[in-house]
Amino acid sequence: MTDGAAGDRPDPEARTEALSALLQTEDAGIQNASQVSMALVGIVIAYLPVSLFAVYQDEFPTVLIGFLPWPVVFLMLYQTVMIAGTSRRARSARLFEDELIKIAGMTESSRRGLVGARARNPITNLYTIVQERGDRWVSRYIAALLPFLGLYALGVVYTFFMCLEAARLNPYYPARFWVVIIPVLGSVLLWSVFADSAMSYFTPRYKINIWVPVAALTGVWLQAQQPDLTTPVLLLFSVLSALLVTIATFARPLQPPGYQVILRSGVAGIVLSALAYWLVMVPTQGLRTDEPTMWANISMHLAAPLVVLLGLRAGQAALRPLTMRQVLAMMIFPLGYVITLWTANTTFGVPIPYFFLDPDQTPPGVIAAICVAVAGFYVGVGMIDRVVARRRSRTAEGPADGVSAR
Repeated sequence: MTDGAAGDRPDPEARTEALSALLQTEDAGIQNASQVSMALVGIVIAYLPVSLFAVYQDEFPTVLIGFLPWPVVFLMLYQTVMIAGTSRRARSARLFEDELIKIAGMTESSRRGLVGARARNPITNLYTIVQERGDRWVSRYIAALLPFLGLYALGVVYTFFMCLEAARLNPYYPARFWVVIIPVLGSVLLWSVFADSAMSYFTPRYKINIWVPVAALTGVWLQAQQPDLTTPVLLLFSVLSALLVTIATFARPLQPPGYQVILRSGVAGIVLSALAYWLVMVPTQGLRTDEPTMWANISMHLAAPLVVLLGLRAGQAALRPLTMRQVLAMMIFPLGYVITLWTANTTFGVPIPYFFLDPDQTPPGVIAAICVAVAGFYVGVGMIDRVVARRRSRTAEGPADGVSAR
């Protein structure tokens, strides 16, 4: 028994050699992945000016311009995956390194950041820079962040520019749908996947549904591009609702005071805007088919509400039952909007974008009824959790009562 137990104990020298071999393996893998990542960055940097130069050559087919950003996103996504893999291997190597440092009796030197990974962290690791601070930590943080942020920002700007050029050089349908609309939608989806993947790799604790702000902000941007829009875009109810949803999405991990009221107000507003558009505006004013307005309305009043509702469905924990005080606080948004809109109209002559809120086009009694209906809608959205919970409790109590009666 004693011999068997002693035989199971690893020899200290063999253990040290094994740890050293494992550490060397991880370091080699990190170096190879880093070289691949740098090669991908080089390819992207070379691709951008070459493609820009090619676009303005007479022989270059304009139907391909909208698709040029796709390889950039693919390469950057692959590069991000390589960086994420390198980070995982670095954490693995850190375990082997810590054991070897203990064996070498250099724990104190490692803790002081004189040897090992801790000596590099104050220079390269963003989290360590923020935690330890020290001399000129803000400059060191910016220097560590800019290479990655600048590269991805360059890709986003390139995508935006190429999409605008594709739209300018391909003005006619039906070809425009396939060489402009489809590539632009594809670029939005690819960058959304990129952002979602990057957050899952590098900020796993900051959990947000990136699809919601992408859909909401896309709708906001398209609304602002309407050529015949006479009302400031920030005085559109749908735009303000989309911005509330966006703010709430990014604030979800922090859960600041008033978060649930902001989220529920934004959701109620964006759904109400969609219902008003399809059930009131379209039947009375018709469906606009001119391109900027059509895509703006489809994005804001169809895509954005669906994505928001699907996002809530996928992450039900985002919504919490509201108190009556919070439900009443939801009224601040629609009431404040109506007051602001009417004040801007009477003071600065800003056109009211909705005929059913315009006193010059709609009788005051009808406007009052609409305001009451909107208030009721907001109360319903605020209390829907309670109604569903009561119905579920009654359904659960019903069979139990029946069984006890037997």
